[in-house]
Amino acid sequence: MKAHFERFARYNRWANRRLYAVAAELSDAQYREDRSAFFRSVRGTLNHILVADRVWLRRIEGDGPTPFALDEILYDGFDELRAAREAEDERLISVVEAQEEARFAADLDYHSLAGQAFSMPLSAVLTHVFNHQTHHRGQAHTLLTQFGLAAPSIDFAYFLLDK
Repeated sequence: MKAHFERFARYNRWANRRLYAVAAELSDAQYREDRSAFFRSVRGTLNHILVADRVWLRRIEGDGPTPFALDEILYDGFDELRAAREAEDERLISVVEAQEEARFAADLDYHSLAGQAFSMPLSAVLTHVFNHQTHHRGQAHTLLTQFGLAAPSIDFAYFLLDK
């Protein structure tokens, strides 16, 4: 399991870098424009992905920033958000690498943002984290194409071939 999640953590960083490279082509107005997406804009969508990662990594590590809402704008400007995304991707890689193999089968007890208690295996939590990123990167990808940009291929298979 450990090697599997280490690969997904590296894929996550790879996909985010490719997506952010294209998003950097947006004007500030386009970056902020409400496009009726679930988190309204590219800005809102990319911030949400970071919020969720921070929530989950805090649950796993017991430390780190504490977002208060899933639609919180952590970083208003693109450059600051991009730097924070890079740092969070490195943190996610480090957290996965630091786990002992047995930890992936062990339950993680945590509380929702509303305070409700839950428990599930760390492997299920990490599967959710990576699946969640993929889901919302897809939304951001769609927004980029709506602006006429050539959004990058970010499929996992392309990551595996990009060696």
